[in-house]
Amino acid sequence: MRRSFLSFLTVILGLLGGSSARAESRVELGPWSGGITATSAVVKLKVRKPDYDVVLLVANQSRPEPLRRFGPFRSTTNDHRVVTFHIGGLTPGTRYRYVAQVKGTPEPAEAGAFQTFPVGPASFRFAFASCGKTGSTNASYERIREHKPLFFLCPGDFHYEDIATNRVDKFWRAYDRVFASPVQSRLYRQTPLVYMWDDHDYCGNGSDDRATGRPAARAAYELYAPHYPFPFEGLDNPICQAFTAGRARFIVTDLRSQRERASAKDTPEKSMLGTAQKEWFKRELLAARDTHALTFWVSSVPWGGTTATNHYWPVTTNDFGYIHHASLAYTTNNGAKPSKPPPGDSWAAYAAEREEIANFIRENQIRNLILLHGDMHALAADDGSNSDFATGGGAPIPVFAAAPLDRDASIKGGPYSQGVYKPRKGEGCFGLVDIEDRGTTLVVRYSGRSNDDIERIRHTVTLPASR
Repeated sequence: MRRSFLSFLTVILGLLGGSSARAESRVELGPWSGGITATSAVVKLKVRKPDYDVVLLVANQSRPEPLRRFGPFRSTTNDHRVVTFHIGGLTPGTRYRYVAQVKGTPEPAEAGAFQTFPVGPASFRFAFASCGKTGSTNASYERIREHKPLFFLCPGDFHYEDIATNRVDKFWRAYDRVFASPVQSRLYRQTPLVYMWDDHDYCGNGSDDRATGRPAARAAYELYAPHYPFPFEGLDNPICQAFTAGRARFIVTDLRSQRERASAKDTPEKSMLGTAQKEWFKRELLAARDTHALTFWVSSVPWGGTTATNHYWPVTTNDFGYIHHASLAYTTNNGAKPSKPPPGDSWAAYAAEREEIANFIRENQIRNLILLHGDMHALAADDGSNSDFATGGGAPIPVFAAAPLDRDASIKGGPYSQGVYKPRKGEGCFGLVDIEDRGTTLVVRYSGRSNDDIERIRHTVTLPASR
């Protein structure tokens, strides 16, 4: 038996004796959800004034059961009137609806929904993309919502404010502008968010571990982003995190707050991850190898490329559409000035650490690994033939790239076996990933799409599920 959303609201209003008709909602932004597991979720929202008591009412959409109440929690100026709910005791693979009750009155116009993650063999879809203008209303967000993914993963540049000072209020305002976008707010009310920063939403273009705004950036992230548990506490530590959906493990690395400057000499000591996060990352890879059928590594920046080769020269800023490096007149600089990646924008500037990680993957027989990245303002995919950086080879990693949600086009890294799609101005892009778990095998299908929902890049990876 299925309870409709209308009956859900009717029950709420009947229980509370309230009315949904009011001139202005007491909810200023949201709600939005994330940190989803098989049995729990995190929901956040911002109310208009401090000292409001807020309750969250949660209903199982799949079968009738009593409404669950979480809270009340009081809004405060110290938390910029953002209220956070940690919801537990949920059923795996179940769709839930929720609505906020503010000062005793429900706010059904701002109701939201999420689905808990499945356990064990399960097929599902998620979306990912990075790089959106602050508060963007690009149609790419609406297309993502229409595909009804289990979650939306943003691997960086959620906004483009480039805040370079240690002022948490500036980061608060940046997130306010994002969640105030009517197109984005519809997406985040209906689709859980998994979010990792990159440079523009961390502490500015090319920012690294020297950024003065690092404590403020993390404090604002903790307040606004519904995230998974951090392995490292403290405002100077990375916000890396990991989670499971079905038989897939997702390892989300923070490649900004701990990295050394990109212009430093590339030695084995130079790091993008930092010592502690790198050890955590390796432990997560080993654990996922032994307990999960599939692992996704979320890297905010491109994995491929070298500092001495531009595989897409002589592509110009006026070239758009599908491009394959093999069809270009030149596949190297051919005597031109070597192409260097912008500071911190690729693993190419950290080639020694990249080789170390690739060797670790090969030596520990970590095979069912796929890398997801953003930052490059184009769609792309590689079958692993151009993404093997182990000494002498032996660690080919399939790569899926999806961006920009709403920025001008650019190509970085590569080459990509499946080619790249360079969008025109205003033509937002996103990626869909479908995981078909057949028991003994896993079929992973990537579809890179433009904001008119046309597939521009595709790639399928079939993996044995044993180990």
